[in-house]
This record gives sequence, structure tokens and C-alpha cells, in this order.
Amino acid sequence: MTNLNSVSVEYDEKDPRKLKIAKTISTFTNPPIICIPLFLIICIVLASKGTPFTPSFSFDWGLFAICEIISLVFASALPMAIIVFWAKKLNTDSDISNREDRFAPLIIGTASYFIGFILSWLLNLPSFLTVLLLCYTTNTFIVMLITTKWKISIHTTGLSGPVAALIMLLGPIGALFGLLYPILIWSRVTLKKHTMAQAISGGVLGFILTVVETFLFLSLFGLKVNNIVPLKECLWIIFAIVACPIVLGLLGLAKKRGFESLILRKTFHLFAFLGFAIFYFYAPFSATTILILTGIVSILITIYAGESFSWYKAISRGLNHEKMSILISLICGVAWIIIGISLFTVEATVISSLIIGFVGAIAEPVSIMFANHKFEMDSLLKNKGNKSIEGSIIALIITMIILLLFTQNLFVSIAVGLAVCLIETFLPKELENLIIPLVAAVILGFLLHY
Repeated sequence: MTNLNSVSVEYDEKDPRKLKIAKTISTFTNPPIICIPLFLIICIVLASKGTPFTPSFSFDWGLFAICEIISLVFASALPMAIIVFWAKKLNTDSDISNREDRFAPLIIGTASYFIGFILSWLLNLPSFLTVLLLCYTTNTFIVMLITTKWKISIHTTGLSGPVAALIMLLGPIGALFGLLYPILIWSRVTLKKHTMAQAISGGVLGFILTVVETFLFLSLFGLKVNNIVPLKECLWIIFAIVACPIVLGLLGLAKKRGFESLILRKTFHLFAFLGFAIFYFYAPFSATTILILTGIVSILITIYAGESFSWYKAISRGLNHEKMSILISLICGVAWIIIGISLFTVEATVISSLIIGFVGAIAEPVSIMFANHKFEMDSLLKNKGNKSIEGSIIALIITMIILLLFTQNLFVSIAVGLAVCLIETFLPKELENLIIPLVAAVILGFLLHY
């Protein structure tokens, strides 16, 4: 039987309101339930031709009806029926929380999806639905094999499968449903149904397997789906959805194993801005948008979860107004990203984001751990803390190194470096995520026309 005690140690929530919210989220995201509205959207898309609200648009009601019946029966009704039956038979909860008890429902669920695949194939339904049901068959079988050794989250796997399908059909619009992923992770960990690793892994597995298998099966069977989002863009979007929860999960684990809070929160700060810079420079803009939105949702659910949640422990500073401090930093960071994307070139935005990422991650730890010439920092929230001359010099050096690497212009490097150094020294800590990159981008635009 799976040991759930480790989950209670990881996050032991006592607030009845939060527990009720977590239970509600978990209930409505149960795989056979969440797939009802998501498959409904999939079937609507598959039955539609042309651009909506234009004369060329048409809707095949007959095709929609048969697709919806097949998906409703074999992806929802039958799997739900076996879950209810098996839970009653074993006199256990509706989640069938004991890992060893999940084998039979997963076997029957695999068979149900496979029957749906066969019927879809025989009825010559849209190739995408046919292949998706085959993906469900394969993924459920893989989850069953994993469950024999480890209690991977079926909830997050069940969410990620249809969301991955919507990403392939609708791109970033479909990916918006993926914003439920960090919320569902919190729900499952809060209810002590899974460890953080199990909750995160279920989603990662479902997203990647569904997309890769869909393109693989379409290729193997020689099937064609019109207007499907390219594989590369799908993978970028998936990475955007899972990146922040994975980083927060790893940092939470590091905190549990004794790593310093200062190092962990600055690591997250670095990953946040470095991740944005990489996505903005290399990835489709749709993936960058989803990365930003998923990051916002992940931080907000972290703030809501509070002090006992491992993500919160990983990014907290031990301040008197901790939640407000995190929220202001988030708002400033997002404000910079929006301004950077809207007003500055890609190069200026990327360089400035790298500057705030590395300066913020290195200057403060130097000030706290190694500096000899410290002074009290300004804070909008009257939080106590120190900055240092050494930290400001480090900010100058880091900025100059980054600019020399990108511009090979010593004058610009010195000008921006001095500006960042002064801002880091005198600006209230909470505003750095906005003001430092904004000033850097303005100077780059003025001196180099970036």
C-alpha cells in the first residue's frame, strides 16, 4: 500500500476552506469528468469547417453527434462507471487512493479507450479523434505499468491528455486550459493524495506522450489532419506549461533537503527571467505567452497555499509581509515583460531580462553572505534587510559582462552598468524587477537604437 504519510509531512493543510476548495477542484478534474467539456470542444472543432462567423463556415451536426457519443461513452461514461463500481466494491474513496487497488480500473479503462478507437476507425470518424483515442489507450496502459511501482497522478495525467489535444487543434487558445495544471497540482498535494513529484509527473507524462504519440500514429497510419499545430510549436507550448511547476517542485524538494532559502529563491528568480528570455528569443510567441500565464498562476496559487506549501517555502524570504512582497515582485516582473514586449526590440528586452535575472540572483546573496560594507536597504513594505557596496559592484560587473557579450561595446556596457549599479543601491527592493530592466532597455535603445 502506498505510504501517504510522506505527503502529509510535505504539506499538511489545516484550513477547512482551502481543503474544501481543493476537494472541489479535484472532483471536477477527475479524468472521466474533465474530459466531458474538453472532448466537447474537440468534437466541435472537428465538426467545424471554415472560419467561424464568416460565410464560408459550416458545421456538420451529424458528425458532431457521433463523435460526441463515441467520446462520451468510451472516454467518460464507461471509465467513470468502473471507478464508481470498484470504489463501492472495495469500500474505498472515489479516488481509489490505494495504489494497489487501481490496477483493475486502469485495465478496464484501457479496454474502453481501445474499443472507442476501433469504433472510431470503423466509422471513419475524423483521424484526429481516432488517433486521440489510441493515445488514451496507450497512455492509460503506460500509467497502469507505472502504478504497479509508483502512484503517479492520474488526475494530472487525465487533464494533460485532452489539453494536449486542444493545443494541437487550437494552439495557445487550447493551452489556456493548461493553466489548470498548477492549480490541480496544489489540489492533489493539499488533499494528500499524491506527493509533489507524483502530481507534477502525471501532467508531464500526459502532455508529452499525447503530442508525440499523435504525430507518430498519424505518420504510421498515413493519416492527415488539416490545420494541426506543428509538432515543434506544440512541444514549446507544453514546456511552457510544465516549466514553472517543475522548477518550483525541484526547489521545494531542495528546501526539504536543507538548502538555504536565499539560494533557492534567487535560483527561482534567475530561472524566471532566464526562461522568459530564452522563450522570447527562440520559441513561438504563443509559447512565450503561455509561459508567462502559467508562471503567474503558479505564483498566485503558491501565495494562496501559504507557508506550509513547498513551493512557498522555496521562494519565501522570511519577511514580515512575505505574501505582499512576493505579489509586488510578481507584478513588477510581469509589468516589465509586458512593457518590454510592447515597446522595445527583442534584443533589448532579452538583454535587459538577462541583466535583472543575473543581477537579482547574485548581488543580494553576495550582500548577505560575503559583504563587509553593508547598509540598510529601502523597502516599500518596511521589511528589514541589507544591501552592500560589494553587491552593487557585483551588479555593475554582471551587467557589463552581459552587455559586452551581446554588444561588444565598452561604452554602452559601462553606461548601463553604472545605471544598474546605482538603481540596485538606492531603489526599494520590491521595484527592482521593473525598474532595472526598464532603465537598461531605455539606455540600450537610446545608445544603440535597439
